[in-house]
Amino acid sequence: MAENTQKITVPCNIDRQTFSRFAVFDSLVRKKAWRNPALFALIMSAFALICLLGGKGHEQAGLIGGVLLAVGLALPLVWFGMFFASVRREAKRSGLSPEKTQYTVTLSPEKIHVTNEKERADFEWKRVHMAYRVKGCIYLYVSPARAFLLPENENTPPAWSLIRAALGADRAQDRTK
Repeated sequence: MAENTQKITVPCNIDRQTFSRFAVFDSLVRKKAWRNPALFALIMSAFALICLLGGKGHEQAGLIGGVLLAVGLALPLVWFGMFFASVRREAKRSGLSPEKTQYTVTLSPEKIHVTNEKERADFEWKRVHMAYRVKGCIYLYVSPARAFLLPENENTPPAWSLIRAALGADRAQDRTK
Protein backbone atom coordinates (compact mmCIF):
# COMPACT_ATOMS: atom_id res chain seq x y z
CA MET A 1 0.00 0.00 0.00
CA ALA A 2 1.21 3.52 -0.70
CA GLU A 3 2.47 5.34 2.32
CA ASN A 4 1.69 8.93 1.38
CA THR A 5 -1.74 10.36 2.06
CA GLN A 6 -2.23 12.15 -1.22
CA LYS A 7 -5.57 11.98 -2.96
CA ILE A 8 -5.87 12.08 -6.72
CA THR A 9 -9.16 13.11 -8.28
CA VAL A 10 -9.88 12.10 -11.85
CA PRO A 11 -12.96 13.51 -13.60
CA CYS A 12 -14.01 10.83 -16.09
CA ASN A 13 -15.23 12.32 -19.36
CA ILE A 14 -15.76 9.32 -21.58
CA ASP A 15 -16.39 9.61 -25.30
CA ARG A 16 -17.70 6.96 -27.70
CA GLN A 17 -14.23 6.01 -28.92
CA THR A 18 -12.94 5.42 -25.37
CA PHE A 19 -16.00 3.30 -24.56
CA SER A 20 -15.62 1.29 -27.78
CA ARG A 21 -11.93 0.59 -27.14
CA PHE A 22 -12.81 -0.53 -23.60
CA ALA A 23 -15.58 -2.86 -24.84
CA VAL A 24 -13.20 -4.48 -27.32
CA PHE A 25 -10.48 -4.81 -24.66
CA ASP A 26 -12.88 -6.23 -22.07
CA SER A 27 -14.48 -8.81 -24.35
CA LEU A 28 -11.77 -9.79 -26.78
CA VAL A 29 -8.57 -9.27 -24.77
CA ARG A 30 -9.47 -9.73 -21.10
CA LYS A 31 -12.26 -12.31 -21.45
CA LYS A 32 -10.74 -13.81 -24.62
CA ALA A 33 -14.17 -14.09 -26.28
CA TRP A 34 -12.47 -14.45 -29.67
CA ARG A 35 -11.43 -18.02 -28.79
CA ASN A 36 -14.79 -19.74 -29.37
CA PRO A 37 -15.43 -18.30 -32.85
CA ALA A 38 -11.81 -19.00 -33.82
CA LEU A 39 -12.01 -22.56 -32.50
CA PHE A 40 -15.30 -23.11 -34.36
CA ALA A 41 -13.69 -21.86 -37.61
CA LEU A 42 -10.68 -24.12 -37.06
CA ILE A 43 -12.78 -27.23 -36.36
CA MET A 44 -15.12 -26.63 -39.29
CA SER A 45 -12.15 -25.97 -41.59
CA ALA A 46 -10.53 -29.23 -40.45
CA PHE A 47 -13.76 -31.15 -41.18
CA ALA A 48 -13.95 -29.47 -44.58
CA LEU A 49 -10.36 -30.46 -45.32
CA ILE A 50 -11.06 -34.06 -44.28
CA CYS A 51 -14.09 -34.14 -46.59
CA LEU A 52 -12.17 -32.64 -49.50
CA LEU A 53 -9.09 -34.83 -49.12
CA GLY A 54 -10.68 -38.02 -47.83
CA GLY A 55 -13.76 -38.03 -50.01
CA LYS A 56 -12.12 -39.09 -53.24
CA GLY A 57 -14.58 -41.08 -55.28
CA HIS A 58 -17.63 -39.69 -53.46
CA GLU A 59 -19.64 -37.27 -55.55
CA GLN A 60 -20.90 -35.15 -52.66
CA ALA A 61 -17.60 -34.85 -50.72
CA GLY A 62 -16.63 -31.62 -52.45
CA LEU A 63 -20.05 -30.08 -51.84
CA ILE A 64 -20.10 -31.10 -48.17
CA GLY A 65 -16.53 -29.86 -47.69
CA GLY A 66 -17.41 -26.54 -49.33
CA VAL A 67 -20.49 -26.11 -47.15
CA LEU A 68 -18.52 -26.93 -43.99
CA LEU A 69 -15.82 -24.44 -44.95
CA ALA A 70 -18.35 -21.72 -45.80
CA VAL A 71 -20.23 -22.20 -42.52
CA GLY A 72 -16.99 -22.45 -40.56
CA LEU A 73 -15.79 -19.10 -41.88
CA ALA A 74 -19.12 -17.26 -42.22
CA LEU A 75 -20.49 -17.79 -38.71
CA PRO A 76 -17.42 -16.39 -36.89
CA LEU A 77 -17.41 -13.41 -39.29
CA VAL A 78 -21.08 -12.81 -38.51
CA TRP A 79 -20.35 -13.09 -34.76
CA PHE A 80 -17.54 -10.51 -34.97
CA GLY A 81 -19.68 -8.23 -37.13
CA MET A 82 -22.57 -8.40 -34.67
CA PHE A 83 -20.20 -7.80 -31.75
CA PHE A 84 -18.72 -4.64 -33.28
CA ALA A 85 -22.16 -3.41 -34.36
CA SER A 86 -23.51 -3.86 -30.82
CA VAL A 87 -20.52 -1.96 -29.38
CA ARG A 88 -21.16 0.93 -31.79
CA ARG A 89 -24.89 0.87 -31.02
CA GLU A 90 -24.31 0.87 -27.24
CA ALA A 91 -21.76 3.69 -27.49
CA LYS A 92 -24.22 5.76 -29.48
CA ARG A 93 -27.19 4.94 -27.23
CA SER A 94 -25.36 5.80 -24.01
CA GLY A 95 -25.05 9.47 -24.92
CA LEU A 96 -21.38 9.69 -23.98
CA SER A 97 -19.74 13.04 -24.54
CA PRO A 98 -16.18 14.24 -23.87
CA GLU A 99 -17.68 17.48 -22.49
CA LYS A 100 -19.75 15.74 -19.80
CA THR A 101 -18.25 14.14 -16.70
CA GLN A 102 -19.91 10.74 -16.27
CA TYR A 103 -18.37 10.18 -12.82
CA THR A 104 -15.45 11.30 -10.68
CA VAL A 105 -12.94 8.88 -9.17
CA THR A 106 -10.90 9.90 -6.14
CA LEU A 107 -7.97 7.63 -5.37
CA SER A 108 -6.32 7.57 -1.97
CA PRO A 109 -3.98 5.04 -0.38
CA GLU A 110 -6.92 3.70 1.66
CA LYS A 111 -9.73 3.42 -0.91
CA ILE A 112 -11.33 4.41 -4.17
CA HIS A 113 -14.24 6.84 -3.97
CA VAL A 114 -16.55 7.16 -6.99
CA THR A 115 -19.30 9.73 -7.36
CA ASN A 116 -21.77 10.61 -10.09
CA GLU A 117 -25.03 12.56 -10.24
CA LYS A 118 -27.02 9.78 -8.57
CA GLU A 119 -24.76 7.82 -6.24
CA ARG A 120 -21.52 7.51 -4.32
CA ALA A 121 -19.51 4.38 -3.69
CA ASP A 122 -16.30 3.42 -1.90
CA PHE A 123 -14.11 0.44 -2.77
CA GLU A 124 -11.30 -0.94 -0.64
CA TRP A 125 -8.07 -1.66 -2.50
CA LYS A 126 -7.92 -5.21 -1.17
CA ARG A 127 -11.24 -5.95 -2.90
CA VAL A 128 -10.28 -4.40 -6.25
CA HIS A 129 -9.97 -7.05 -8.95
CA MET A 130 -7.50 -5.64 -11.50
CA ALA A 131 -6.28 -2.50 -13.23
CA TYR A 132 -4.99 -2.17 -16.76
CA ARG A 133 -3.24 0.83 -18.22
CA VAL A 134 -3.70 1.02 -21.98
CA LYS A 135 -3.00 3.79 -24.43
CA GLY A 136 -5.27 6.68 -23.50
CA CYS A 137 -7.00 5.18 -20.46
CA ILE A 138 -6.81 3.20 -17.22
CA TYR A 139 -9.39 0.43 -16.73
CA LEU A 140 -9.96 0.00 -13.01
CA TYR A 141 -11.92 -3.21 -12.34
CA VAL A 142 -13.47 -3.03 -8.89
CA SER A 143 -14.91 -6.50 -9.56
CA PRO A 144 -14.58 -8.94 -12.47
CA ALA A 145 -17.80 -7.52 -13.95
CA ARG A 146 -17.49 -3.79 -13.12
CA ALA A 147 -14.86 -1.35 -14.29
CA PHE A 148 -14.32 2.37 -14.17
CA LEU A 149 -12.60 4.07 -17.07
CA LEU A 150 -10.09 6.78 -16.18
CA PRO A 151 -9.28 8.59 -19.44
CA GLU A 152 -5.77 9.95 -19.89
CA ASN A 153 -5.15 13.42 -18.46
CA GLU A 154 -2.54 15.21 -16.35
CA ASN A 155 -3.43 13.03 -13.34
CA THR A 156 -2.76 9.74 -15.15
CA PRO A 157 0.91 9.24 -14.13
CA PRO A 158 0.35 9.88 -10.39
CA ALA A 159 -2.93 7.94 -10.48
CA TRP A 160 -1.21 4.94 -12.10
CA SER A 161 1.61 5.12 -9.53
CA LEU A 162 -0.93 5.06 -6.70
CA ILE A 163 -2.86 2.18 -8.31
CA ARG A 164 0.33 0.11 -8.79
CA ALA A 165 1.40 0.79 -5.21
CA ALA A 166 -2.02 -0.27 -3.91
CA LEU A 167 -2.52 -3.34 -6.11
CA GLY A 168 0.99 -4.51 -6.88
CA ALA A 169 2.44 -5.34 -10.30
CA ASP A 170 0.48 -8.60 -10.63
CA ARG A 171 -2.94 -6.88 -10.40
CA ALA A 172 -1.95 -3.60 -12.11
CA GLN A 173 -0.79 -4.33 -15.62
CA ASP A 174 0.71 -1.70 -17.90
CA ARG A 175 -0.18 -2.54 -21.50
CA THR A 176 1.09 0.70 -23.03
CA LYS A 177 4.43 -0.84 -23.93
